[in-house]
Order: sequence, then structure tokens, then C-alpha cells
Amino acid sequence: MKKAVAVIVSVPILITAYLVLHHRLPSPVLQSVAKEPPTKVRFIAFGDINLGRAVGQKILKGDTTFPFKRIDLSIDSADIVFANLESPISEQNGETVSPISNIVFTAPPLAARTLKQAGLTILSTANNHALDYGVHGAIETINYLQQQNLLHVGTSKTSDLLFNPLLIEEKKIKFAIFAVTEFMNFNPKQWRNVVASIDTQRLKIEITQIRDKVDVIILSCHGGTEYGKKPSESIRQFALWCVANGVDVFVGHHPHVTYGIEKIQRRIIIHSLGNFIFYQPQMYWTQRSYGVSLLFEKNDSLVTYDIERIIPLSVGFQTHRMSDTAEIQRLKVRTQQFSNFDLARYWK
Repeated sequence: MKKAVAVIVSVPILITAYLVLHHRLPSPVLQSVAKEPPTKVRFIAFGDINLGRAVGQKILKGDTTFPFKRIDLSIDSADIVFANLESPISEQNGETVSPISNIVFTAPPLAARTLKQAGLTILSTANNHALDYGVHGAIETINYLQQQNLLHVGTSKTSDLLFNPLLIEEKKIKFAIFAVTEFMNFNPKQWRNVVASIDTQRLKIEITQIRDKVDVIILSCHGGTEYGKKPSESIRQFALWCVANGVDVFVGHHPHVTYGIEKIQRRIIIHSLGNFIFYQPQMYWTQRSYGVSLLFEKNDSLVTYDIERIIPLSVGFQTHRMSDTAEIQRLKVRTQQFSNFDLARYWK
């Protein structure tokens, strides 16, 4: 009986061996998981843009390229170009500044084309001038930007969507972008229903919900003290709260002068980018600023990022890249004194 069992068991083994030797059965295939090539996204952040007042009049007369004639953004080869749109865009029958107050202004409808032609891709609309021409002006701004396929964040036609981040994917890197403001000019009632404010409770909920669904979270904050000698403590504490609660890059606006850059572990705080297109000749530092180029790299599922370079700017009606070596050095010294790491290698 034992011999019979042995024969029965051995026969299939012998048949299998024969088929393998004579290539009747497929050989086992060793499968390797192909790694995706790394991808890189260049994100450049600039400061405040005001296309109202005298600049708005130039645009109204048909010179839509006027503010950006002296700066070519295409040479930066950026995938995303971000800035704070300080002026609303609205139809006011030729008015680009209030006849009553010089701090109330708007850009004309053609200004959306100006931004598109210049190469801007994302605008923060959360700032203290967002409601200079009322809620209707803020909604017009959204509509004109959308007509030019320009992305925006920080204002909404409906309050329930106000704190939703702008979600974009570029070269397989997923970004969530928030924009908030600390205050609003003249503090009109219910402004927080139209413009996203610094509301840590709402932000905490949104950041927590999106954190595991994206690779990078960027938050733009419009706040602090105009022309201050250093970052306001309240905004610095808010920036620290942001990076402690999941924000990767904090981008500051509003003071109209630049401050420094801090790194908290791997996260980046840009305290103030100053002006980008904004005519404020009354002070030296309102006319000198910088943009920051950030490089994000995805290798398999790991995303790393760092500052790639700092772009010094001479600001005014027509902003251009700073070329005067003495002025660049002054800007370097100023920026470094507000920073917590050595910025020397980033000035290019």
C-alpha cells in the first residue's frame, strides 16, 4: 500500500519536472516596481499688486501691459506665479481711486487681462482693500479673474466656501493654498462672510481635513503693521501657529516693506514680501522688495522643498529686477537681520 501511494505522489512531480525542462510550463517572472521619475515644480511668490490709481488710468487708456513692461516673468520658468492682488477689479466708469479718499481704489476690468499677460497664475484676494468698492466689487473681481482663467483664493461669493483652500495639481504634486486677512478697511459689517479672516478655529478644521490629501499646504496672510520696522508679534505668533498645525509655507503681505525668512524645522515663514507693483515713493523700503522662488520636488511619494533663490526688485509704476549692487547689498543686509538662517546662497 505504501509503495502504491509513493508512486501516485511521484508521478505528478515527474510530469511537472518534464514539462518545465521541455518549456511546456511558463517560467516564473520576477516583477520589479518601476519608480516614477522625480518631478519638480517651481513656485514664485511676489508681494502686493495695486492696479488702481494712476496705473489703472494707464490700463483704461488701453496700455494693458504698462505695469509689467520692465519685468519678464517668463525667464523664471515658474510653474506657478503667486501674488497678492491688493486692488479689487471693478467697473466704476473710469474711476480708479475714490475722489474722497486716496486709500480707496480699484483696478478697471482690463486689469485682469494685464495680470494674465504678465504671467501671474494665482492671486490672493484676501486683504484689507478687498471691499474698497463693496461686496459687489469683490464679486466683480472674482468674475473678471475667472474670465481670464486666473485662479484666486481668499474671497468667495458664498460664505460656506470661504475657507476652502484652492486645490491644484502640478506635475503630480498636489497643493492646497489658503489666503486670509487680519482686518478690513473701515471694518464693514459682515465682511468676514465675503473675505477669509484669520480664524484659527476654521483654519484648523480645513487644514486637518486636507493635510493627508495633498503634498504641500501654503497659506498667504495679509496682516501686520504697515511700514513697521519689524514683523508684528501677533502675525509672527500666527505664522508659528500655522506651521505647527500643518502649513508648509507661510507667505506674508501687507506691511509694504520686506522682512526676513525663517525656517522652523523644514517649514518656511516668509514674513513680508513687500510691494510688487505698487507706487509708494514716500519711503525707501516701499520701493525695494523681493520675490521668492521655491522649488518642490517629488520622488516617488516623498515631497521635499526649499528656497531656490531670492529675486531682488525695484518697485514702482513699472517694477523691474534690481541690478544696482549697492542696493542689492542693502536689501540683503535688511532681510538677513530678520531671518534665522543664512540666506547668502539664495541671492541670484
